[in-house]
Amino acid sequence: MNKPTTEMEAILLFLDADSYEEKWNLLGIVHEFMSEHLVNTLAASMDIVIEDGSVEERFEELRNCVNTRRRYEIDRRK
Repeated sequence: MNKPTTEMEAILLFLDADSYEEKWNLLGIVHEFMSEHLVNTLAASMDIVIEDGSVEERFEELRNCVNTRRRYEIDRRK
């Protein structure tokens, strides 16, 4: 996976990810671009709502949602 150099590249990579595993890995890389816009856009792409709070708290909640879906995605493959 290529490392994004802009917030827009990070969003596009997230949208193009084929699995929640890829999305999870990408979230570890895009932390430097963390913003309200990024959290809102990525959450909307997954059809989830992230509650109000600091950007850090909201980003962590997004990571938790992706991690939960990632775990279930892996379990279905077995």
